[in-house]
Amino acid sequence: QAAHSSAVARDLERIEQQLAATWRKGDCAAWGAMLAPEWSVIHITGAVITRAEALRMCQAPRPPIEILKVDDLSVRTFGEAAVVTGRTTMATGGTNPGTVTLRFTDVFIRRAGRWLVVASHATQIGS
Repeated sequence: QAAHSSAVARDLERIEQQLAATWRKGDCAAWGAMLAPEWSVIHITGAVITRAEALRMCQAPRPPIEILKVDDLSVRTFGEAAVVTGRTTMATGGTNPGTVTLRFTDVFIRRAGRWLVVASHATQIGS
């Protein structure tokens, strides 16, 4: 049981890193493939953004992402469901450079042998 839990935790930590890497690269198809069709996020603005809306945001022109780091991960598994919390730091370049740090919660379910994110929440921390 403990070995299974640690393997699942490693899988979910890897998926969190893949989510960040695919978003940074603008690989919207790969990023979207890790989200369940019914996924939505409560954005740092408080808005609820659907998967379709987020995919459009991913494909839209945006400043280059210089750094996208995910750390401070905590994974809790509940059978075929899991909750992952962590911290994301993103630094953008271009004409209006800036850095945003946020805490996030991702809820995963295992569907047809694959872990998919079904819901997310992000809160900006710091200034």
